[in-house]
Amino acid sequence: MEIIKSSDIQTNKGTYLIYAPPGRGKTTTIKYLSGKTLVLDVDRTTRVLKDHPNIDISYIDNEDTWNHWGKTLTELTGKYVGVYDNIVVDNVSELERCILASLGAVGKNNGVPSQGDYQYMQFKLVNSLRYMKNLKSNLIWTAWEEIDLFQDSNGAQYNTALPQINKRIRNNVLGLCDVVGRLVEKEDGERGFILSSTNSTYAKNQIDDRTGCKQSELILSSDADAPTP
Repeated sequence: MEIIKSSDIQTNKGTYLIYAPPGRGKTTTIKYLSGKTLVLDVDRTTRVLKDHPNIDISYIDNEDTWNHWGKTLTELTGKYVGVYDNIVVDNVSELERCILASLGAVGKNNGVPSQGDYQYMQFKLVNSLRYMKNLKSNLIWTAWEEIDLFQDSNGAQYNTALPQINKRIRNNVLGLCDVVGRLVEKEDGERGFILSSTNSTYAKNQIDDRTGCKQSELILSSDADAPTP
């Protein structure tokens, strides 16, 4: 058993999940990341990143996704540990659907995923996040937004905005993230992230004390030096 002092915990890299409806600026947020960034493009929206010199893009096969995603993870953990400051998966909602479609295409249900395919996808995504947390990079997953109905212990019901991730693994994925931010736009057009949960929004921030931030300030230059509001 390896034991370290709490003072030796490394805090300079984090795991982030950002979410919003399509077209609200999730991919554009990547422009503001400092350092060298690799984007694993699933949904083909990286055109907004054209001509940014510190951004590299790798397109995930959205037909044979099951095999290609597995090979991509193997290559990342074999060749790219510590190479990039940031690694982005854009986006996990579409990655789920692509994996299911890929598995369904080789199944026996005329292209429709089986129950077993859903289980394969669920384990693959959670394990992918676990593996990628060892890449020594800031890890950013983007997701679309969905609204779900919840009921509290008193019977009150409310709608909550959440990342669009399969419900069976959503808690696993969100639990493995240091930060979950909902990207919203103010009336004046300025965009920013909600980083603190309310009944209407799922969010969290385990890196610093901020309850919200500008779109350009999601990842500070040094998480260890993050300011207290």
